[in-house]
Amino acid sequence: MRKKITVGLVMMALATSVFAAANEDAEFVTPEELGWEAGVVAPSPLDPDYVDPEFKTLEEAEKAKAIGEAELKRIQRLREGHTYLCQKKVFVNDCIERAESVLYKRTRIANQLIRKADHQIRIFKSKERRSQAAQEPSMPAQRGSVKSNDEKIAKQSARQQQEQANVAAYEAKLKSQNERVAQLQKEAAERKAKREARKAAYEAERQKREQAQKLQKENSQKEGLF
Repeated sequence: MRKKITVGLVMMALATSVFAAANEDAEFVTPEELGWEAGVVAPSPLDPDYVDPEFKTLEEAEKAKAIGEAELKRIQRLREGHTYLCQKKVFVNDCIERAESVLYKRTRIANQLIRKADHQIRIFKSKERRSQAAQEPSMPAQRGSVKSNDEKIAKQSARQQQEQANVAAYEAKLKSQNERVAQLQKEAAERKAKREARKAAYEAERQKREQAQKLQKENSQKEGLF
């Protein structure tokens, strides 16, 4: 009996902390009084208008972010409320899972909206900063700036010349390597041709000897008949 009373007090405390209105002076309303059905959650109110929105101004993006953040708070209240209601059901886990399947989708849509709004807010603010910087008058040249610019230009020119020299040296080295490879390939082809020629000469000589031996054998056989 004491256990049932304790559970009931915990549920009532949870409901009281979660479902009081935003105004602290507002009257407490339970999920039952709101007509909530345990485990039954409505689809996201952000779908489809805020599923993949396009923001034309910074104000639109900031407003959308606020809407997404408000939806996350609403989801948290729904989650706690349905947990409270589902605890009264026989199949508690099934009831909570039905609610969570919808709350998960609503959370994903809200987080996507907040991320996209944040991204667009950064873009809009970056454009504003660049625009303001472009409109600001340039600072007058200070003493010594001409000398500094000359030194900077001289260093850049020296780097460019060094880069050009490096490129020329690399191209010369590459050309030398290509010429060396071509020479080696030529020499290899010449050696191969000589080997093929020697092989052909040896084969011709071998066939000539075999033919002579065959002819000699045939003549010997003929002489043996007489």
